Amino acid sequence: MARRRIHDLLRCSSGMAALEFAVLAPVLLLLVFSTIIYSIYFTSLIGVRQAASEGARAGLAALSASERNQLAEERAREVVENFRSIMGGDNEVAIVTQSQSSDVFEITVSYDMSASPIMAYARFLPLPSSTVEATVKVTNGSY
Repeated sequence: MARRRIHDLLRCSSGMAALEFAVLAPVLLLLVFSTIIYSIYFTSLIGVRQAASEGARAGLAALSASERNQLAEERAREVVENFRSIMGGDNEVAIVTQSQSSDVFEITVSYDMSASPIMAYARFLPLPSSTVEATVKVTNGSY
């Protein structure tokens, strides 16, 4: 009698879909949320790189080193503010400009995403550093 019952239970397929869903749903949800979290992280990285590029481009229009630094910082801040809704958090962006020589101008833009809400949800993923940074060097009109 007990043998027949075990045999009937092993052959029963009712509830199989629920069991498959219970096994696969966490993996699929992890995949979806991982894609979203990495997308936001890489969009923030692109935003910081864009800010550095735009800042360097704006700095080329200046006539003096101080004006170059001011124009570059202002433009980089404008671009970062456009990406602020994606990056999240209220951390300040760090912008460092310097003229390495009379021909080379460098701008570094970095942003700490640790206060971003997405970083709080991303604790279960191996993300790169919470600080995204980009450096751009441009020459001042020479070859």
